[in-house]
Amino acid sequence: MLELIKKYKSGFILYDLVLIAGIILVLAIPKLQLHLLMNNNHTDVLDVFFKSVTWLGDGWFAVVFSLCFLFLRFRYFLMLFLSFSISGLIAQFLKRIVFSGALRPAAFLDQMPGIDTVAGVELHHTMSFPSGHTTTAFAVLLLAGLIFRNRMVFLTGIILSWAVAVSRVYLSQHFLADVLAGSVLGTLSALFFYWYFQGLKPEWLDRSILTIFKDRKK
Repeated sequence: MLELIKKYKSGFILYDLVLIAGIILVLAIPKLQLHLLMNNNHTDVLDVFFKSVTWLGDGWFAVVFSLCFLFLRFRYFLMLFLSFSISGLIAQFLKRIVFSGALRPAAFLDQMPGIDTVAGVELHHTMSFPSGHTTTAFAVLLLAGLIFRNRMVFLTGIILSWAVAVSRVYLSQHFLADVLAGSVLGTLSALFFYWYFQGLKPEWLDRSILTIFKDRKK
């Protein structure tokens, strides 16, 4: 694992810097005040961008994205599918059971005068902690970077995952603390399943749907 972190050092440094900065903000500024600070300068361009990028954390995107890897290796598909499935289940357990009383920003709009909201976005009020979209984004996009074994792809995955996290705050679906927790959960899931599947040796894991079709034609 240490070798993995060294290889993708730039990506992990970026992740750590954003996470630490976020934690400092959460600890230093009251929750509603911080959310208002992050949501009082919306633009039309950013509205469109964050409404679009937030879908990278959607469960259906994760399913379709994972299925594409069946054409590469079953190992990769299982890594991705289990990473977002297990982390998603944990996130839902935390949302619905452990932190079921955690309210989303929409429940406090009357206490945040002047806050910007985005037209066409349905605001939810409950089950705020942690952010499921952020969890899924890191569980899938970060892991994809590891699968491709490319530093730039990994760094891009980190950037896109943080963009999803910011989108959840920008769209007032979550507070900053929610997305920080989701990023940690998704990252740990991605790293665990990458490590776990690296140790599995069955030959069929390195086959793909394409090889099955080729074998049937013989």
